[in-house]
Amino acid sequence: MTTQTSSPRSVRSIATAVTGWLFVVTGTGHALLVGAGALLEPPEVERGVRQAMAGTSVTVAGLDRTLWELFQGFSLVMAVMLAGFGALNLLVLRRAPQLVHQTRALLWLDAAVLLPVLLVSVLLLPPPPILLLGLAASAVALALSRPDVGDAAMPDAAVPGTRTSAVQDEAPAQVG
Repeated sequence: MTTQTSSPRSVRSIATAVTGWLFVVTGTGHALLVGAGALLEPPEVERGVRQAMAGTSVTVAGLDRTLWELFQGFSLVMAVMLAGFGALNLLVLRRAPQLVHQTRALLWLDAAVLLPVLLVSVLLLPPPPILLLGLAASAVALALSRPDVGDAAMPDAAVPGTRTSAVQDEAPAQVG
């Protein structure tokens, strides 16, 4: 019986993809639920609260908004930002994989976003975002626990902008 160990490169790729998709699913799912909630008749208990929120105006930076408008706006902005951040993770993985394979910067950024968002979710939100963001945080923690891949896994020639890439390989002409 042989055991296989996955390379840090593959764990980082998988973790980044999982994290990205979980952000996209969480944000998109939340936006869909907000949209459905706006179209459907709310339960009797909720109806009074919504009416009170819609009937209470506040001035924010010179603009009058109801508490219901602010609630909906905050909710939709959060949903779009989550989905966008997830899409950005997926874009980086696809178009700039060296940022995933040769550095932990994206993973640390994911952790810096995920940990406070997960804490707020645990304290204030229902189970679905807690579960999805908890899974994303676990994927990031797993990837961060892996050793660095270093330059051996991806030679400099394959990384744009490095000293030995094909474009920079040519020596500058000597003047003189």
